[in-house]
Amino acid sequence: MIHVGVDLHQRFCYITTLNASGKMIEAKPVTNEKAALRKYFRRFRGEAVQVAVEACGFWPAFREVVEPEVKRLVLVHPQRVKAIASAKLKNDRVDSATLAHLLRCDLLPESWKADRETQARRQQVRLRTTLVRQRTRLKNQVHAVLHQQGQRSPVTDLFGKRGRLWLAEVKLPLQAREAVNTCLRMIDYYTEEIQKQNLQLSETAKQDERVQWLTSIPGIGEVSAMMVLAEIGDGSRFATKEALCSYSGLVPRVRESAGKAARGGITRQGSSYLRWIMVEAAQVATRSSPAAKRYYERLLRKKHKHVARVALARKLLIAVYALLHDGVMFDEEKFAAR
Repeated sequence: MIHVGVDLHQRFCYITTLNASGKMIEAKPVTNEKAALRKYFRRFRGEAVQVAVEACGFWPAFREVVEPEVKRLVLVHPQRVKAIASAKLKNDRVDSATLAHLLRCDLLPESWKADRETQARRQQVRLRTTLVRQRTRLKNQVHAVLHQQGQRSPVTDLFGKRGRLWLAEVKLPLQAREAVNTCLRMIDYYTEEIQKQNLQLSETAKQDERVQWLTSIPGIGEVSAMMVLAEIGDGSRFATKEALCSYSGLVPRVRESAGKAARGGITRQGSSYLRWIMVEAAQVATRSSPAAKRYYERLLRKKHKHVARVALARKLLIAVYALLHDGVMFDEEKFAAR
């Protein structure tokens, strides 16, 4: 068995190769070009090769090239492997060698490898999220310009029909007017692109029965449901609801020693997109669901509003787990009883 540790970067990777007894065969940098990677791993044809690489933003491209050439490709959880192999000396050579040795000893914390369909779905929903966030930044910029000029909008929705009429008539200095008009043009462009993404997601949602289950949960619409499904991926990999909540980073930190336990803020580990969309859903649910509103208001008597909202988001995520696990619709009465 050949054991390969790969420290992957955007333009190149550093590869350390060990034999079955742990003796180093080779350690060197290799460019991330497809031909170069294939050439490297095809040298070991006829032998069983397993490769370890840390999860990063560009591992899917590495996977496409390398996985067909080797017996096993292990995607490593980057935070957990640091806890196992923390070292004062850290460079590409050390990192790749560490991965190779831990792989040989079967000590690597493996991450789930999303299938290609899930990757494509994530790319789509994350693109929409990026467009929405960019549009929000532009809207905030318009508010900032108005605030600097001492102007206050007389309408609730500054970017609705009445708000746009007011923006067109309000008196502003030349540079401030130019800034507002530029932002408005870009907002319109982003809105058009977001609507295109919404139509595509809506068409995909109609073909997935799970979307109907999730949209029965207060605060979750079609787009939110698609994001939840994309971020969760294969739901069967979560054995319990606690595992899913931990993956979302919506669980509190716990430090326990000598029988004493201290709890802190949420871990914020795992999928930031899943965490974000569930908190957004919780905010909407307080206005659309009597049961969710009662739960939130009960928490507000003892906790800060942000803590209460996160707790509601976690409770809604538990409902997501139950619905996906059992294939049922949301029950408001059961939710209120818990």
